Amino acid sequence: VLLHDIRPEYVVMYDSDPSFIRILEIYSNSMKPHTAHVTPSTPLAEEDRLQVFFLLYESSAEDINFLKSLEREKVAFDKLIEHKKRMPTSLPTFNHFSTQEMQQACGGAGGSYAGGTLPLSMDTRTGGKQKASKERTDIAVDVREFRAALPSILHQGGMRLAPATLTVGDFVLSNVHCVERKSISDLYGSFNNGRLYDQAKAMVKYYKCPCLLIEFQPDKSFALQNSNELGGEIRNDSISSKLTMLTMEFPKLRLLWSRSPHETLKIFKKLKRNHQEVDVDKAIEIGTNDALDELLLGEDGYYNEDEDDDGVNDDAKNMLRRLPGVNAHNARKIMSECDSIASLSSLSREELRRIAGPVAGQKLFTFFRQSLNI
Repeated sequence: VLLHDIRPEYVVMYDSDPSFIRILEIYSNSMKPHTAHVTPSTPLAEEDRLQVFFLLYESSAEDINFLKSLEREKVAFDKLIEHKKRMPTSLPTFNHFSTQEMQQACGGAGGSYAGGTLPLSMDTRTGGKQKASKERTDIAVDVREFRAALPSILHQGGMRLAPATLTVGDFVLSNVHCVERKSISDLYGSFNNGRLYDQAKAMVKYYKCPCLLIEFQPDKSFALQNSNELGGEIRNDSISSKLTMLTMEFPKLRLLWSRSPHETLKIFKKLKRNHQEVDVDKAIEIGTNDALDELLLGEDGYYNEDEDDDGVNDDAKNMLRRLPGVNAHNARKIMSECDSIASLSSLSREELRRIAGPVAGQKLFTFFRQSLNI
């Protein structure tokens, strides 16, 4: 607006700002010729054009920075043009259809018969085939991960997030999938301080499919190191060698490679397919007490995804873990001697001492026999 008010013919730039140069270009293209009989499509004469002068020392740092900014602008436009070439072509829209016709074609409320119970347009080729199961969207997310961009992208992608304080893993997709997310900087740091080894050990202990997600930045190269740095020998200073030794130590650990958080969303959706929704309470409980968590493990050493419908056995185990005097040494013997918490509470002092030990038996007997002061 200021340029149109002043209408300068000469501009001297002391600071070479590329954004202001583009403003001058727009103003120059909008300038009208002084001659009245000249049409707007006719190019301006040499004397009518805007003249711009730059005050720059040749080969100075200011000159180099200005040229670099122009180069970055050119590269950005080239990338935008290439991206537009690879974009899928949008389907044509049929605007000549009315709203009612579109509703009838889609089987909506506008197109139905038999009292609205049957759609006007329906696919009869499926026969008695059942509809596909509903997409599973529940994910347990560690609260510390909300500082990153991935949780918001998962939410935008239709995932239902359950914030929780997880001891094992960063994301629990199902009762068998646990994911530890690492950016490139976190990956290097976790290898240096040994934290990644402990995290992988915990995931392998409690989940059938532990996963290590290595997430790259969209604007960075999709590689951990250059190809000329790769060698045939194991080196302590090589990130690829460290990953190799980690997978050799934990063969069940799966590596997930993601170019960006949006690619991670697609990976999570594929992993959740054909698996039950995550049990958030169980995900929170896993790893809080390593010694007593063994009571809830199955015969194969993992949490069983196919549980009984009533869940009474798991509730009894959880209650047993929290009784005074119960620990990892006497809990399994108590479970073998007693069928339920009720049978355990009816035992005498001598029987409790025999099963759980002198100290633990006395604690259990006192706990079951003490009165409630209301």
